[in-house]
Amino acid sequence: MAAPLEIRNSPTGKIFPAFGPFLIGGIFGFGALQGVASGTDGGHVLWIALLSAACLGLGFFIARGAFDTSVKVVLDKNGFRDRRAGDVLVPWSKVRSVWLASGGKGAAMLNFELTEEPPDAIKYAAANAFGLMPFGKTTVHMEISSLDVRGEEMVDAVKEFAPHVVVRR
Repeated sequence: MAAPLEIRNSPTGKIFPAFGPFLIGGIFGFGALQGVASGTDGGHVLWIALLSAACLGLGFFIARGAFDTSVKVVLDKNGFRDRRAGDVLVPWSKVRSVWLASGGKGAAMLNFELTEEPPDAIKYAAANAFGLMPFGKTTVHMEISSLDVRGEEMVDAVKEFAPHVVVRR
């Protein structure tokens, strides 16, 4: 039997999305400094400085995942588990089909059609913007663009661990 597929965060999948908030925060910060230097009303400068701090904080929040080396998703002979969303084992016996969803170039979501509704822990963890997200009654979306493995590799692992699961294209 094959070894479990343990998947971690991709450093580039976490750092590149943080560039936007860093850039916007830097622009707002520069604007706040220019406002202070030119003697602009303190209230307006404060708002710009707060926007800068919020954008920079968001950038750090997104980028911190690049340094998290813990296992996020596990696929093994028992089923799959996404620690970002409830950390619940979904056994292969409850998976009917799997397919990759592409949001442009490359896959961003791995979708699982289950034979029944997803466990409650997954439903409640869906408030988290990452990981597993229920869609409809029996479909669960797994965000994979920020992980260190390609979608095709995950589909191959599903084929190996659960040959009965239908792979849809």
